Amino acid sequence: MNRLNRQGIDQCVFAVCLSAGLIGLMVATSLQAQQPAAPTPVSSSTESNREGRQVSLYDQLRVGLKAKTKDDLEFLQDVVELVDQRKLPRKMVDATFLWARNRYKKHPGDHRLRPIVYFKPGLTAQAKRI
Repeated sequence: MNRLNRQGIDQCVFAVCLSAGLIGLMVATSLQAQQPAAPTPVSSSTESNREGRQVSLYDQLRVGLKAKTKDDLEFLQDVVELVDQRKLPRKMVDATFLWARNRYKKHPGDHRLRPIVYFKPGLTAQAKRI
């Protein structure tokens, strides 16, 4: 009698574990389907420079500022072009980048805000001064 109960318990435990595993797999699959398309991978800088930078400015800004929208990415592309044309100092862009990231860290809580939200107006205001 005891042996039959033990086998029944073992089978129930096995069934519960199998069910939990299948449910976990289904949840993981549905969560993966909800994720946005993967962003382009970060690439190394195409040219070596005096500062020894290893990541392109565009990738630094895109990843560091958590830029996701088409408008954000277009703004960053414009910034990179202005830096390449030497119309906008790289040091100003880097300083504003760091300021925006620090400001973002100091004002947590609103998950919709990203560092780019601070970077755009900050850089625009500084660029108007030059």
